[in-house]
Amino acid sequence: MKSCKVLAASLIAITLTAGFSLKAAEESVNSFSGEPVEVNATTSSTSETTQNEDATKDKKEEKKGEFPIQGTVQGDSLRLRSWPWGPVIGMFNTGMPVTITGESGEFYEVTINGQSGFMHKNYVSTSKAPASRIAPYYPGNTASGGYLPKSEGITQSESAAKSGSTPSGTRSTPSAAESGALASYTGGQLPSDKFIALFGPVARESMRNTGVPASVTIAQAILETGWGRSSIGDAKNLFGIKGTGPAGTTRVSTQECYNGQFVTIQDGFRRYNSWQESIDDHAKLLQNSRYSGALNQYKQTKNADNYARGIHQAGYATDPNYANKLINLMKSYNLYQWDI
Repeated sequence: MKSCKVLAASLIAITLTAGFSLKAAEESVNSFSGEPVEVNATTSSTSETTQNEDATKDKKEEKKGEFPIQGTVQGDSLRLRSWPWGPVIGMFNTGMPVTITGESGEFYEVTINGQSGFMHKNYVSTSKAPASRIAPYYPGNTASGGYLPKSEGITQSESAAKSGSTPSGTRSTPSAAESGALASYTGGQLPSDKFIALFGPVARESMRNTGVPASVTIAQAILETGWGRSSIGDAKNLFGIKGTGPAGTTRVSTQECYNGQFVTIQDGFRRYNSWQESIDDHAKLLQNSRYSGALNQYKQTKNADNYARGIHQAGYATDPNYANKLINLMKSYNLYQWDI
């Protein structure tokens, strides 16, 4: 895409800050044993409520008993905030010891170097939970040091933790969709039919898990890489996402446009172990609150064109023609056939 963010190796990358994770599901299990017994509905309901309240209380006490925990900072210039996504009150580097005294959504409540506040879980390691170092989704202007009001910050943090915006792990093995030719593909420009045949199945599988339309995913990969020509060296980064990925970071020269002037800087882009990880990460990014309106609308209308317009309007890219370019690709190569 032609915008104000262009890689030196001909890739035009978008600046995105977000994180990804695996979404946890809650299950409720009932067990039955013995002979049939006639039960009074009111008594049963009261007893069950009391048991649930006791179980909830036990879980809270058990959770509270986990702290304090000793850990270390795993990120350069990690911000200590007054509350989740609150004002920055300190900056700390990798290796600094930290005492974790509690948690709030995607943040740990900590004490570090005599100061108390909140640090994002992605950049604090404990013996049981190594830091993922994956850039989370930054609400508002928090990525540049801004902050949210206390109630809004706490709500945002809790919501992100529940919806899976905070990474908790990555897929360790490739799926059937990434077997064979795609697994052995090392990058490089491909004819349109081969590129689509390679990435169509894994984009479709991702759609089954996340709801993000495969047609848009494939079109974005085409646009961002130039049919595979540039995927940030060997980083397998199909969407030009910046930050730290499951396999670390690749630093390359990139041009940023400030006030109409291009400036060349070194910046870090997410590195992946597989092409599937890149597509999974992209889908998780598009599930966060910033793009939830577009995804919810797509689930109702199944209109991929409007979805492309929706994520563009939400700030996915700076190119004013970005959505139109995606739609043209989807129509020209009938990418809609991959939507389920």
